[in-house]
Amino acid sequence: MSLILGAIGAIAAAAVTVSEALAVVGLAVQGLKVIGNAIASIAKALGHIQPGRDVEEIGDRALQAEEAGMTCDKYASYEAWVHELEKDDWGYDPEKNKDMAPEKKILKGVEVSTAVTMEQFPEFPLEDFYSLAGGNQDFFSLERMDEIGKLASTDRDAFGTVVNYVTGSVTDHATIDAATDILMDIEKTIEPGLSDDMAYDRVSLYKDLKKD
Repeated sequence: MSLILGAIGAIAAAAVTVSEALAVVGLAVQGLKVIGNAIASIAKALGHIQPGRDVEEIGDRALQAEEAGMTCDKYASYEAWVHELEKDDWGYDPEKNKDMAPEKKILKGVEVSTAVTMEQFPEFPLEDFYSLAGGNQDFFSLERMDEIGKLASTDRDAFGTVVNYVTGSVTDHATIDAATDILMDIEKTIEPGLSDDMAYDRVSLYKDLKKD
């Protein structure tokens, strides 16, 4: 039991680091919500969170649950806790925190979405990936993150290849080439008719993000 609690605690702590880094960026509420929903889209693609759930509500549910003593350390996994939050029979009140600063709820939603994804993919540097996304919200659009989320739900290896490439965790040419091909396909999905050259140029922007 102590090992489980330790693992959940470590995941939660890493997710807090991501949300704190996003808070430091100092985005206005609307911008914060946009990147928050983009980050949450991967957890939604994995089936942990309902597709139509806004990141602010995700955070509000978590905050209300914690206040009621329904904390993640009381569950067998972070995923089990999140799935409980998604239910409507534990007393969630959408009006309760209507006067709370939306930033607090959005950042909590980012934390929850990040943690539940990290737990499912412990072998990938997702803390670095989400921190990079939070600091480059104009590039990591909802459309791009939706497509990356689809990879996470259908092809674990491809998702890992992309995450490792984006965070600069790989240097071998084979993996870099594979990641480039996957990301070019994503760009063409986002913008049908995009040429190979334009898609490649956009993918090359990931390298510049890692230098920031």
